[in-house]
Amino acid sequence: MEFTYTTRIATTPAQLWAALTEPEFTRRYWFGVGMQSDWRVGSPVKWQNMPEEEFQDLGQVVLAADPPRLLSYSWHLLQPAHAQLFGWTDEEFAKYAKEPRTKVTFELEPDGDGKVRLTVTHDGFEPGSVMYRAISGQLEGSGGWPGLMNNLKALLETGTVLATVPSAAHTARGDE
Repeated sequence: MEFTYTTRIATTPAQLWAALTEPEFTRRYWFGVGMQSDWRVGSPVKWQNMPEEEFQDLGQVVLAADPPRLLSYSWHLLQPAHAQLFGWTDEEFAKYAKEPRTKVTFELEPDGDGKVRLTVTHDGFEPGSVMYRAISGQLEGSGGWPGLMNNLKALLETGTVLATVPSAAHTARGDE
């Protein structure tokens, strides 16, 4: 299974690349999460849930990087924090945590009118995947990629993020 979300953002490819790869940017639209890597193929992609915490290696690895056009990395597995966020029992979490690692790819393409087309493709999901439901915004309590990309768009275009996460009913149609 694959999830794709496309949006157009009034920014430059270099600025959008920085927003995808620099912890000080990701913290602002990714609900506090800082992401850190040297963004070279094979390097780890580390997460920091709170600024005072150490960056954690969740097993994510850079798969492709061609700044400022393409970035791809393996996606983390479900963590205990997800169980807490979504109210899963220990049994549910144990079942969901067995899902295989997936891959996310960001493609940045200038469209000639001062905007950059950003396409996020997240694939490698098994049928019925809970992670798929989370990243697609279908899992109650998660805005998924649509919520994150709407926050990113708002940050780059206005300097502030949206006040709320899109509802689970939000679809993957983009906002062109």
